[in-house]
Amino acid sequence: MSAFNLGDYVDVPTRLAEALKRWPNLRIQETKPIIVVVDNQQYVEISCTVWRDETDLLPMIAYCWEPIPGRTPYTKGSEMMNASTSCLGRALGFLGMGIGKSIASRNEVQARQPSPIAVVVPLRDDLEQPFGDTTDTKQYVSPKQRGMIRALAFEKKIGTAELMPYINKLLKNEYSSIEALSKQEASQVIESLQN
Repeated sequence: MSAFNLGDYVDVPTRLAEALKRWPNLRIQETKPIIVVVDNQQYVEISCTVWRDETDLLPMIAYCWEPIPGRTPYTKGSEMMNASTSCLGRALGFLGMGIGKSIASRNEVQARQPSPIAVVVPLRDDLEQPFGDTTDTKQYVSPKQRGMIRALAFEKKIGTAELMPYINKLLKNEYSSIEALSKQEASQVIESLQN
């Protein structure tokens, strides 16, 4: 295996310290980890939301998957914690904390071993596909709408675990994530949360 030059990578504690200096009222909320299976490989999935302060209407949201079992001595047995740390590092990187040439944290780069390129296969038909579907004419929820939904839910003290049940009850649907909503459905959710 060729060695990585990790000189440009900043670890997650450093990113978090940098963010807390810039935004002293920073808030972080992590979702309950779930297990997903793709091509007979188990992953733990974590997402986290970072609000710069209590008035932040467009919080940063990041997702991370970590294979189970972990592929290195450092990740095996602590997959959830590694996913959690990587997820926070990505969210902070998206906010501009500790990024140079890459959004990945030092932890993520060190944990990865070379592997064949994966084929992207949708987990469910109701989820927005990562690279878009040219035959799909549905206008999906915008990043601004997603942020507004999460911010309004935060104001109403609707936690991450309760948000999708709230949305599904309102829309009389069974979506697994906000990303599956149409723009029209997202507007309906925003209107409901504003009342």
